[in-house]
Amino acid sequence: MNVKKAAAVFSITIPIISAILIINFFTGFMSIPWQGMPVFPLLLSPIGIILAFVSIKTNKRCAVYGIVLNAIMFPFPFFWFIGGALLFGV
Repeated sequence: MNVKKAAAVFSITIPIISAILIINFFTGFMSIPWQGMPVFPLLLSPIGIILAFVSIKTNKRCAVYGIVLNAIMFPFPFFWFIGGALLFGV
């Protein structure tokens, strides 16, 4: 596997891992020490988008999926912070 193909795969796995951690945050299915994981996409989604742009020449389909999924996951923490302030007043 070459570097650009690996970058495309990692650009897809980053939002999947972020979604799993966010679902775990809401449901409490597993007890993990990282309870602030809704912030996780804010930190890693830009890296996933960059990896997808790097790999767009070799693996266009995976790169486009990576860009779209990371772009969907990136604003989630902002919605969470704003929604929490509006609904709960914290």
